Amino acid sequence: MPASIPFGLGICIYLPTLLWAPAPAHAPAPHTNAVSIAAAVPAPSLTPEVAAAPASTVHVVLTRGQKRLDLDLPLDGKVAPETADAIALMMRDPNSGRTKRIASGTLALLADVAVRYPGHEIEVVSAVRAEPERSRDGIKHSKHWDGHAIDLIVKGAKLSEVRDVMWKNHRDVGIGWYPEGGFIHLDYRPDVHDMAWTQPKKNADNIYHPRWSRLARDPEAEAAASRAEMRRVLAKHPTLSRFVSSLAKVMGYETPAVTHDRSSS
Repeated sequence: MPASIPFGLGICIYLPTLLWAPAPAHAPAPHTNAVSIAAAVPAPSLTPEVAAAPASTVHVVLTRGQKRLDLDLPLDGKVAPETADAIALMMRDPNSGRTKRIASGTLALLADVAVRYPGHEIEVVSAVRAEPERSRDGIKHSKHWDGHAIDLIVKGAKLSEVRDVMWKNHRDVGIGWYPEGGFIHLDYRPDVHDMAWTQPKKNADNIYHPRWSRLARDPEAEAAASRAEMRRVLAKHPTLSRFVSSLAKVMGYETPAVTHDRSSS
């Protein structure tokens, strides 16, 4: 018996499963007979119930080295001047001392991180920076220059999960993943399109539109792309296509026409 399945046969077995997996059968709903049961009904209260107002702030604990800042951060990021100044001191450039208030849109993203990960301290890796005038890809300055960006770590949380959930649930943002440094970049950018990237190693070129960003917003995108590519391959090999179609029919899949998208039939 050969040590492995020949490549061609493996494709034939695998393709029908990937392309045309049968829809799962739905169990019939159990049949029940309605039974009337007499029950005491309490008299309506004369005092109307008042629904609790939704929280407008979230408690955030920011750390940076030996510094620690506890605050109740408004969900919209619009803080009082004294709070804005306290945050600016935490976020200032440690080398030059340059201080700038953080944009409310960026603080709103920070607040959302705190809402999704209650009880987790947020460590600031980098925020406001002092940088020379520059232009790269048509953008003047980094988002760190104008107080729109924070590099952070959510202590005790899986950062790849934080990365995905923020990219999935927000627009007008930039999300950068720095696996070697162990942090994520988060910025608010209403003036330019969304952007996601990964910097695999320190000072390496960024990989834009990485796979994680596609999957976070559309989990089916990868599978759909794979199915489309396989259909293109089968279209170029009619004999293989006919064989796979026959195999799919024998295996009881929905249709033997595996070389065509079911949505077009």
